[in-house]
Amino acid sequence: MESNDMDLLIKQRHGQAEKEKSQVHYGVILIIISLMLTLVLWKKHYNYAVCLGVGVIIGIILRYSRFCFSAAFRNPFITGNTRLLRGMILAMMVSTVGFAIIQSRYVHIKGFNYDKIPGAVSSVGVHVMIGAFIFGIGMVLAGGCASGVLMRIGEGHALHWVVLVGFIIGTLLGAKDYSFWYEHFIKNAKTIYFVEYLDLKTVVVIQLIVLAILYKIALWYENKSLKKL
Repeated sequence: MESNDMDLLIKQRHGQAEKEKSQVHYGVILIIISLMLTLVLWKKHYNYAVCLGVGVIIGIILRYSRFCFSAAFRNPFITGNTRLLRGMILAMMVSTVGFAIIQSRYVHIKGFNYDKIPGAVSSVGVHVMIGAFIFGIGMVLAGGCASGVLMRIGEGHALHWVVLVGFIIGTLLGAKDYSFWYEHFIKNAKTIYFVEYLDLKTVVVIQLIVLAILYKIALWYENKSLKKL
């Protein structure tokens, strides 16, 4: 279910479908503050200014696209809507090409040094499966992924501040126990980087084809779900 649909359903159930107050002036004030901070940071720490500007732009995009990884995987099963899932697949296709261009230069000059290749090339093992499973459960219970939670906090939803506290606690616990996971799982897991086995262009083409097929399947699934309604 889309975030907007969830909000509307809550209002209807509680009989609180009141006219929303405009918050445009708050947005204008925040944008002005962000611009002022950008100008101040640009003089001494231009990299911070760039990060701030990019962060604001990403935040605006997230807000109006309603993009959330949790909803992208949840909505097809609840409503049959795959719009967010297809958006995520398209983003992966764009990032595939982008990272391939960046990584090709590093691989050509520095070889297969995983620590120097952009994109955090790391090992794959049971630790990834366990972490993904736990994160998936938490993501559903929290009602959103990290980006979705931050977006909802920016909209003024107090409940997601509790989720943010949970993120912080989980991150601290993960950092505290990282040595255990590294010694028992990560250190012995194999790092699979397809470019070591196939030409980079071939890898990119194969991945784009797989993602295009997944996009078609998602679109077919949505059309099939709509016909049942």
